Amino acid sequence: MPLPLLVPIALGIAGAFGVGKGVKAVVDSNKADDLDKEARSIVSRREKELEEYKQFTNTCLSGYGKKKLEALTKNVEPFLEYYQQLKNTDRTAASDLENLHLGAFTEATIGELKHSCELATSAMTGIGAGAGAGVLTAWGAYGGTMALATAGTGTAIGTLSGVAATNATLAWLGGGTLAAGGYGVAGGMAVLGTLVAGPALLIFGSILGAKADKKLDEARTNLEKAETFDTEVRGICQKLVMIQKVAELATDTLSQLRIRLRRINTRFAEILETRGVNFQNYSTDEKATVFQGVKFAQLIKAMIDINLLSEDGALLPESEQKFRGINDEILKIKES
Repeated sequence: MPLPLLVPIALGIAGAFGVGKGVKAVVDSNKADDLDKEARSIVSRREKELEEYKQFTNTCLSGYGKKKLEALTKNVEPFLEYYQQLKNTDRTAASDLENLHLGAFTEATIGELKHSCELATSAMTGIGAGAGAGVLTAWGAYGGTMALATAGTGTAIGTLSGVAATNATLAWLGGGTLAAGGYGVAGGMAVLGTLVAGPALLIFGSILGAKADKKLDEARTNLEKAETFDTEVRGICQKLVMIQKVAELATDTLSQLRIRLRRINTRFAEILETRGVNFQNYSTDEKATVFQGVKFAQLIKAMIDINLLSEDGALLPESEQKFRGINDEILKIKES
């Protein structure tokens, strides 16, 4: 074939190849844009869902924490003041009362309750002064042993405030450490909303200005990261739902106890005013009122001491069982 004829043919083939590459680049670029849009949509949707779950969980925990503090300061503390005025008490008489099995209510037990009340008063004072965004959450999440003891830092969680209280709860509210199958501090930070940058900024690399083939590869990577994020958020939300459920059960149970002890305190004050402090002069019904108050105070103390979460951040399954057991105990007691 003559050379002059080969040249336009070769140019035509090269042109067609160039057009083909151009078309593929456009297709790849459009596909990359679609994948990136899908990835961002997934992350945006999950971020919004996580924020809603986070806020409701914090509401549940802080609400329960507030009720625990109020139960000690407004219900248990007045009862103890009345009870310690009594003379010649005889707790053996309580054995004659149906469905009222009192544990030891010794001076040591009363001392522990008074100490809990003092700490609760301090916490409430701090909250009233504007301290402690995380105090109520800490009191809701942890039992007396944890909230009144330490957060692994040597400081009482229930007395921490602001960032300190928040940091003390991060890993726990994140579902536990990574080794324990949770999402660690990162998960806790997401739960408590302390991330400065949204997860989307942490997930996505830029695909703008990249070559079409590289752009498509990066978009695919972004989608994989978004899908991983989606799975992780679903897991965190499931953990939060479980925490919410138990916190709501605990709140309802504690509310019932507070109502009953409040009624007991009203009657107890009347008895002291009209009958004096000599327990031996009380009628059977009046003695029953006192013993029922003891029982309700003990049950509140039992609730205060129950941990919702374990030290590695997992929701303790027995916590729900314990709260239901206390609720059953409440129903058994017939107030005089």
